[in-house]
Amino acid sequence: MASAEGTATAGMGIARAGNFRPVKPGESETILWEGRPSGGLGRAFGFLAFFTLLGLLSWLALELIRPHLAGSPFAGQPTQSALPLILAMLAGMVAIIALPVWLRSSAKARARYMLTNRRALVWLGNKIVGEAILFGAEMETLPREVLFRTPNHYLDWRLKDEGVDRVRFERIDTPVDVAKLAEEHGARWVKGRPEEPAT
Repeated sequence: MASAEGTATAGMGIARAGNFRPVKPGESETILWEGRPSGGLGRAFGFLAFFTLLGLLSWLALELIRPHLAGSPFAGQPTQSALPLILAMLAGMVAIIALPVWLRSSAKARARYMLTNRRALVWLGNKIVGEAILFGAEMETLPREVLFRTPNHYLDWRLKDEGVDRVRFERIDTPVDVAKLAEEHGARWVKGRPEEPAT
């Protein structure tokens, strides 16, 4: 039987600790803003970086396997029948490293952002893959993104970055306006707050 606290939390439309995934906004949540990452140079650079990485990995894998193609004490002298196995090993090495990178960059490109009166949400398709509770969240704005950091957050592996995990609204056109909305609902600005004009 679910606890009263768990029932109340689900009723508010917010799933927290443990293995719970965030739930869609309920009747008590108001959607304040929605957006998507813009394309342009950022996305093109991401694809260029991915294919560069793929090319380097393929070259490295070939360099690692090439000594064995000529024969070695470790691998013996390969025959014609070993070629499919060698090519499969090469493709596998590249896929093991490149596939997670591709999934991560693809997820970021297809993300959809939503700011409600309670949460900052990142959607992928019809699933929430990133969630930060606004009340008490530390917020930072950069030229084209807003970052939310809070102990009570959920982040899918495809959105994780090196270092501190944060829910990010990336490549958006009006980050300051979005951050001001979040501030009105409990987020605290730690960096990037614009100066108020002197009166």
